[in-house]
Amino acid sequence: MITDIFKTNSAKSLWTMLVYFVLCFYFFGVIMMVHFVGYNRFDKIHEHIQAAMKIFNHRMTLLCYIPAGVLLFSSIALYWFSPSNFPRWTIISIVILTAISVVTTLFFIAPIHANLPATGFQESIQNKLVSTSLYFQIIPSFATVFLALTLLNKYLSDTKSIAKWLFILAFTLIFYTAGTDYVETLIYYPIWSVIGEKDWLTFRHASGLYFFRVYLIPSYFPLILLIFLNWWRPKGIPKLFVPIALFCVLFILGVSATYFIPKLQVKLNAAFSQQLIDDLNKNQFLLRGIPELIYFILTAFMFVKIGQRKISEDNA
Repeated sequence: MITDIFKTNSAKSLWTMLVYFVLCFYFFGVIMMVHFVGYNRFDKIHEHIQAAMKIFNHRMTLLCYIPAGVLLFSSIALYWFSPSNFPRWTIISIVILTAISVVTTLFFIAPIHANLPATGFQESIQNKLVSTSLYFQIIPSFATVFLALTLLNKYLSDTKSIAKWLFILAFTLIFYTAGTDYVETLIYYPIWSVIGEKDWLTFRHASGLYFFRVYLIPSYFPLILLIFLNWWRPKGIPKLFVPIALFCVLFILGVSATYFIPKLQVKLNAAFSQQLIDDLNKNQFLLRGIPELIYFILTAFMFVKIGQRKISEDNA
């Protein structure tokens, strides 16, 4: 059964769409977090800028640059492996916009990032990164996300409106927050450990409003959507998938509210502490990363289950 799902054109279309949609929303979350939070904080690091930027570059390769390349290839594959009701002009537009954003990332922004350990995050470099990222990463990616939403709407055209849009919005925000959260926890948290006491408070309190808008607010919406999705879910999603995903989100929020925020983050708002930062990095994956991973995988398989149901109905 598992091997059969990869063989037919419908199955290839399903898996191509899954990879594309997941990476589309994930990549948008990554670049939003780097642009609005990272670029507004890095100029506050002076004492250990070389060490901080080395960590940034190393982690960005795995969490941004490689996924960006896969995103571009999946958008091209979408042209050949997509449902017949997907407008060709939409897919061509997606490929062009994705190419603009990914080429900018890999061939213009990544080389600047690579030089940051040597040059530091000077004002001229900051201005160049901010303008390049805004016009050739953020705006094209935002347009791509909008077009991706129209394709999801097309794909779920046989689903009732409430269930359809609950799932589309939940799916979009869950993988968007995967991007923002992985930047925060897997790139920025390790950087915290090398900043040092001298720059800490200035760095810590920079970009607070952007952090709230780009990271915190969107991270709470999936909880609300999953609650309603428990009653109004598209056909094909197993009954237990949504409650398990909801439990994972509640567990993450619970451990954040009882441990990470009061015992670590609040204290770090007041003063630098290497021990608290080490505890944060040590416990993040165990207490939040594992349930997050389960939550992301379940969401992806919700999409797969919807697709499998559609394939079965088409072949009936």
